[in-house]
Amino acid sequence: MKMRVYISGALTGIDNLDSIKDFYIAIGLLCEEIEFQSYVPHLKTDPINHPHISPRQVFENDKYQVSESDLVIAYVGYASLGVGMELAYAETNAIPIILLYEKGKVISRFPRGIPTLFSEIEFQDYKDALTQLESVLKQWRQQHKQKSSLEPFSST
Repeated sequence: MKMRVYISGALTGIDNLDSIKDFYIAIGLLCEEIEFQSYVPHLKTDPINHPHISPRQVFENDKYQVSESDLVIAYVGYASLGVGMELAYAETNAIPIILLYEKGKVISRFPRGIPTLFSEIEFQDYKDALTQLESVLKQWRQQHKQKSSLEPFSST
């Protein structure tokens, strides 16, 4: 069974929205290429392309998708209440997190201090982000497999 990855990132109040959406899709495709199952929220609940979906439906769907994930990748280069809530929900459910943001951006210490944080990736451009992310994802998967193999067999 493929490990599930939730891709978190701001969608509201962004100047270069098409570019950032393409970045989220590229993250999802990278995950798929290296045998993860990715969930990119805006492909299902984008506020512009899916205006008929209520705020409650978006909340319930995204909360469920985070809770079913093995890992959350969050772009935190833009402040976002939704991303903050997704990160808090992931931490509450002991789901590991990878943060992505551009070098030189000042990022709040609060998400950077989350106990389930696996890695922070500071990048020059989106290509650099994807290159670094690929390495981190492979490292996470290897560590995850090692932990799984160390867990005792349960006969319930």
